[in-house]
Amino acid sequence: MQERPSKKNFSRWYDYVIYNADLIDIRYGVKGTVVYKPKAMEIIDSLYSLFESKLKERGHKKYLFPLFINFSSFKKEAEHIKGFEEEVFIVNKAGGKELEEPLIIRPTSETAFYPMFSIWIKSYRDLPMKTYQSVAVYRYETKATRPLFRGREFLWIETHNVFSSEEEARKHVEEDISMMSEQLKGLGIPYLIVKREPFDRFPGADESYAYDAIMPNGEVLQVATTHYLGQNFTKPFEVKYLDQNGNYRIPYSTTLGIGITRILAAIISVHGDDYGLYIPPQLSSVKGLIIPIYYGSSEEAVKQYVQKVLEYAKPHIFIPDFGEETPGEKFYKSELYGFPLRIEIGRKEAENNTVTIFRRDIRKKLTVPLKDLKIKLDETLENMQVSLKNKSETIKSIPEANNKDEVIKLLKEYPIIKINFCGRAECAQDLKKTTGGYEIRGELVGETEKAGEKCSWCGEKAIKKVIVARSF
Repeated sequence: MQERPSKKNFSRWYDYVIYNADLIDIRYGVKGTVVYKPKAMEIIDSLYSLFESKLKERGHKKYLFPLFINFSSFKKEAEHIKGFEEEVFIVNKAGGKELEEPLIIRPTSETAFYPMFSIWIKSYRDLPMKTYQSVAVYRYETKATRPLFRGREFLWIETHNVFSSEEEARKHVEEDISMMSEQLKGLGIPYLIVKREPFDRFPGADESYAYDAIMPNGEVLQVATTHYLGQNFTKPFEVKYLDQNGNYRIPYSTTLGIGITRILAAIISVHGDDYGLYIPPQLSSVKGLIIPIYYGSSEEAVKQYVQKVLEYAKPHIFIPDFGEETPGEKFYKSELYGFPLRIEIGRKEAENNTVTIFRRDIRKKLTVPLKDLKIKLDETLENMQVSLKNKSETIKSIPEANNKDEVIKLLKEYPIIKINFCGRAECAQDLKKTTGGYEIRGELVGETEKAGEKCSWCGEKAIKKVIVARSF
């Protein structure tokens, strides 16, 4: 196995970890796609379970829609098709014949759900309708692809929700923001939640909110979005209901997209270190390896003691590694694969009825009596979870620039800054071009400070304070 690169060289380190930790394979032969291997799928399954359980608690019901969308449905919402027309895969032929109507391979599913909403929703009793599906979506990404960060196929959860009133729909958006904030904290991912600018909204949305994970180099990775859609989809798709007074009304809707693939990329990037991957305990069904250390006559006694340890560790799952490698090679592997814990058992532990536990996050060992193993594992895993939450709150303050010179100066020192902004798309484009890719990400959710008089970049009247950062 090649020498592990330092995380300071992030690009080399990332490629090394995703391949050598046996997460994915890019040799499938279709640009922008990967094969997810069992170790990656275990994390992905845990992420799906985590987010789906929270959605179900909030009353969402799970659906599964077909992969294909009729082109006639796709083009019903004008802003939507305008925003996605360059990104969609279109199927024109099947069975050797041209199709009467082209089919779209879903880039997102508003235009799949709303024709059905128009059938299912008839009365106020049918509302609210909160739905979701966990699927792959497909977009013809023309920029350089990067495994898990940017591809043409990615895994996600999308919710589509319909409400009788604007107030209910907006309240649901607030609940989305609260839920996503709680879960990103629990995963130990530093993040910002920003309200996107009108020129940067989801096509067809009245308001868009983005969850930007902060990468180790300070760049941001959008891992999820919430959108308030108003009546922009319910109107063209003729979704309406009969209210309590016998009048027909047009409902309001929202959507939430949770990028499972990108959250996996963020977890690898944020928590990994020079030794390899680190999987948060809540995402790892296997809590670690048991490494037996024996020489000569101690082999049988140590192996028998391993079985005893497995029983005392329950319900936590550990896998004994009885392979031919040396203990040092096994330590190397367990750290590269990112198991939260490692249990080391040698003749000394077997004779003294103790266990040596290695914590992957802080790389420290502790020795505990076997009889206390279950309690100590519970306590250690809980402490590791608390440490992850603390890791998500690393940004204490964001420096602010008041003029163009300050913007340029601060961006040389800090990856994320705050500026006064005029709201014009032309100003944002000029800032991005001049600074080499830094973008107006949007208003920080919860921002209470009023904007200064002038835009920090162009000098025109400012209307808001916004975050400036470079997208990963």
